[in-house]
Formats: sequence, structure tokens, C-alpha cells
Amino acid sequence: MKDSLSDIIDGVAIPTSYKIGYISNYYREPSFREIEQKLGLTRPETLSLIFLCFTDGITVTDICDFSGHLKANISRAAVALERKGLITRQPSSTDQRRQLLYVTTEGRAVHDRFMGGLRQREAQMLSCLNSKEREQLDALLRKLCGHARDWSADPVVDVGQEDVTL
Repeated sequence: MKDSLSDIIDGVAIPTSYKIGYISNYYREPSFREIEQKLGLTRPETLSLIFLCFTDGITVTDICDFSGHLKANISRAAVALERKGLITRQPSSTDQRRQLLYVTTEGRAVHDRFMGGLRQREAQMLSCLNSKEREQLDALLRKLCGHARDWSADPVVDVGQEDVTL
């Protein structure tokens, strides 16, 4: 490829979003691919297990509301995690229609098998930054995360334009 990385990530029409996606893909894709190959967990299963190890006793909807993932994918992940013995589902005491998800001892053990590697990969990703830069990045990312729901539902396709059939 004749274009340099800088030419591409600064030259696309959405340079900030492209950079965030670029970094995220280099962190997430090889990590989740390895977890799937070695532990048999799909990406939605891994995401759900990470979230549930942080705070369990929540619903599929709670995970979707926080993560932005599709409910169908997280619902399938919950079924698969339960079938694998990594979580249990129990009806809520206040609403029997709501199923609360809880991590099992086996689920925490599986989580712990990959979490050290994810932490190490994050440390490697951030190793080019000094401590002040890391603090600045953390503050900026926290601010962007806090603002994400304000814009993420806005349409991206201009429906006023003539329909284009692909």
C-alpha cells in the first residue's frame, strides 16, 4: 500500500472515529478471536461475562443498554453461557418476567483465564504514553463515553436523498 498509516487515519472523512475504531479493532479483534479459539466463547459471550463479573444480578436488557449491543446477540450469549454452566438465570423477585443473570464459580474461573491477558494487552497498547498522557486520555475517553448516548441514536443515512439500490 502506497499510503502511510498517518495519511489514511488523518485523510478519511471521519478521522477521529476512524482512529478510535482502528485502536479498538487492534485491541479487540485478536483478543476476542483468541478467546473464541481457546475457550469457545463468542464475542457476545465474552462481553457478557466481563460485564457480569463486574456486576451480576442484572438482565440481558441491562447489558444491552450499557453496551449498545443488539438484544438478540446478548440473549443468545446468555443462553449459551447458561448451557456452558458459566452463568445462571433466576427470575426477579419483583417481576417474574425478568431473568437476572449471575456468574457461577466456573464462569469467574473462565473470566480469570482471559482477563490477565486483556489487561496485559491494554498495558502494551498504552505503553507509548507517559503517565500524564494516560490521565489525559482517560479523562477524554470518560467524557466521550458520558456523551455517547446523546448522539448515538441519530441517523447516519440521509433519507431525504434519492434512494440508491445496491
